[in-house]
Amino acid sequence: MTEQTTTGSIAPYFEQFFEQIKNTHPKIDTELLIRVMLFEINLKKYVGPDIPHVHLDVTYEQGVDLHIKQEEARDKFPIEISTNKWGDGVIFSGLMGIRHIEKVCADPQIVKVTGTATPRHN
Repeated sequence: MTEQTTTGSIAPYFEQFFEQIKNTHPKIDTELLIRVMLFEINLKKYVGPDIPHVHLDVTYEQGVDLHIKQEEARDKFPIEISTNKWGDGVIFSGLMGIRHIEKVCADPQIVKVTGTATPRHN
């Protein structure tokens, strides 16, 4: 089956938007950022927190002391922070919007950020 294109297709706009996000935050999973943005828009319609619960798995440069990174992050952010089960990354988990994710990921020693987001807060 071939894909039909129409003159009114929004696909090129989405591809451009996707690339802009990818270029702005190359270390953060682009699909995760888009998912969080969509949840932020939709959660405003309901009673309760208007930001989703996000679970970030942050990978740092080789040789970075993850214990120090955890302690620094605990002083800055009111969310759960721990080392992942393999001991090679730090987990940030809690209610976070895009601006919170950007603050967490501003550390220049971060190599890659993946994760999940859910609109549920329990």
